[in-house]
Amino acid sequence: MRMRLKSLAVLCALSIAVTGLSGCVKNPANESSESSGGSANTNSTGIGSLFGQNADQTSENNSTQTFEYPRPASSDCTITFSGDSVSVDGGGAAANGSTVTVSKAGVYTITGSSDNGKILINAGDKDEVTLLLNGVKLTGRSGSVIDCEKAKLLALYLEDGTENSLSDSENYTFKTTDTEPDAAVFSRADMIIAGGGSLTVNGLYNDAVKCKDGISVCGGSLEINSVDDGIVGKDNVIIQSGKIKIAANGDGIKSTNDTDADRGYITVNGGTVEINSEKDGIQAETALTVNGGTIKIISGGEDAYAEIKASGSPFDRDFRFPGAGGSSTTVSSESQKGLKAGADILINGGELEITSADDSVHSNANVTVSGGTLLLSSCDDGIHADETLTVKGGKITVTKSYEGLEGKNIEISGGEISVVAENDGINAAGGDNGSYFGFDSSSNDYYIKISGGNITVNANGDGIDSNGTIAQSGGVLTIYGPTNSGNGAIDYEKSYAVSGGTLIALGSSGMAQAPSTLSQPCLSIYANVAANSRIEVRDRSGNVILSTTTPKACQSLIFSSDKLKSGSDYGIYANDNLLSTVTAGDGVTGGGASGSGFGGGFGNQGGFGGRPGGFGGTGGQTPPDGFGGGRADKFGSREFPNESM
Repeated sequence: MRMRLKSLAVLCALSIAVTGLSGCVKNPANESSESSGGSANTNSTGIGSLFGQNADQTSENNSTQTFEYPRPASSDCTITFSGDSVSVDGGGAAANGSTVTVSKAGVYTITGSSDNGKILINAGDKDEVTLLLNGVKLTGRSGSVIDCEKAKLLALYLEDGTENSLSDSENYTFKTTDTEPDAAVFSRADMIIAGGGSLTVNGLYNDAVKCKDGISVCGGSLEINSVDDGIVGKDNVIIQSGKIKIAANGDGIKSTNDTDADRGYITVNGGTVEINSEKDGIQAETALTVNGGTIKIISGGEDAYAEIKASGSPFDRDFRFPGAGGSSTTVSSESQKGLKAGADILINGGELEITSADDSVHSNANVTVSGGTLLLSSCDDGIHADETLTVKGGKITVTKSYEGLEGKNIEISGGEISVVAENDGINAAGGDNGSYFGFDSSSNDYYIKISGGNITVNANGDGIDSNGTIAQSGGVLTIYGPTNSGNGAIDYEKSYAVSGGTLIALGSSGMAQAPSTLSQPCLSIYANVAANSRIEVRDRSGNVILSTTTPKACQSLIFSSDKLKSGSDYGIYANDNLLSTVTAGDGVTGGGASGSGFGGGFGNQGGFGGRPGGFGGTGGQTPPDGFGGGRADKFGSREFPNESM
């Protein structure tokens, strides 16, 4: 995609302000301090440029490089809270009761405690202000505890080894018709949180930490509790390092700028993020990028653990309101997704564990996974893209979902993928939300392309389903499909072309389909196979060519691989019992499901299904028990050497 993230400016700042220590950026306020009076030069070229002023928006985002914000070497002023009074030692700040107003750039050491404390920052629009929190505990009675109304940059540095706490009140007092500031920590300027200490922020009125520009976390241990959102950065949120733990009745982390396509993004480069939110875990108005770090999200509260009620039809489950997706037993109008973006989601690395009431990963545009580890449990989709879902690498494990991987188009060229789905495992269909009703009918625009990767699907609906086409040129795709006759391990509207790779598709026989276009052999049979059976395809010498253990009973067995040779005979076994012998050909052979219909006949040739070319035709092998069939122990007059090879 075109990379819109204005955090490219991180590299611009690094090229200007890097010290002799690799990856460390000079503290701007310390650089600009003068020896007399503690005043500071307001024309600093420091870390404020990290947030993209005058950045080249046409270049690609290179913000994967992390940066640090080192401890200031000295302090210009010390502010000590003590109950309802405050002492100020140094210039640039003045006290009025238990409220301190900072009016100049500089480094301000904050210490002490107050149950009616407030820090108001009203400096110049080019001033960079650092608050060095050194064991401070402040509670506000009628508004924000820290309120930065005017500055170029606000930096909160957590002194190593210290514990700091900031809490607002449940009720705010506003002037005239104002509705802001409305968070315990509020800033109208770019904001940075850094250091080696800890900070607890309790947002009892609305949000906990809110910035009207961009906010970056590059250190510290944060514990955030909020009656609404945890961390909000209008233009962006960048997580570089540190430990963040959020409990929020709203969203965990969000960026809200919806008027500028180059803003409203979130980037996670490192650190540890743990979120328990009633709504979305991490929500970006535009793009969301994960390059590293450890992320653990529970989104939707108790709804995230609800049982999915689904059994092959979208009408068998309890729907959420349209647009919210979801399929748990609790109907909710709120979005309760794990990762959510209005534009693209890119996952290039990191470790993600998401338990969500709605989609675990959701984009209104494209999702690309090229690295990292994803462990997903969803009451709706594991990963959903309104447009294209691309998997190039990484490890994706979906332990619970209504549909596992879903997008208008799906392209898989690498990675390790394991999906458990109550309905479809991998689904390509149109639509602008996560609900069944958003999908259109079949179209050539919808496709699934598999050119690599190791993919395992366990689905109670269709294993792999495209409202258009499927093309496989590589990779290993193993499908444990439905046991009900209303779905199949493979389902497509137009065609399924196989030109490489390996396909093992096991499922029920009622709606079974095999690939329609092949440049390598495909074996397809019907046979009753019990759950937990070891299924093998062996050549005449007894060598195992393909093998798997099915976790469920199956009746339709389909195998295609470039390891199979046209004209050669193969035996298909379940727990060493020969089910059928098949001679591989140029297309689908074996008499099972074919490439054009549903099922391979109902007890005689010419039934509903059959060879490619239409319904009927030459039919196929008689289906197993309940469909008028049996098992084959020979292929023509040629027996395999023995049934126990």
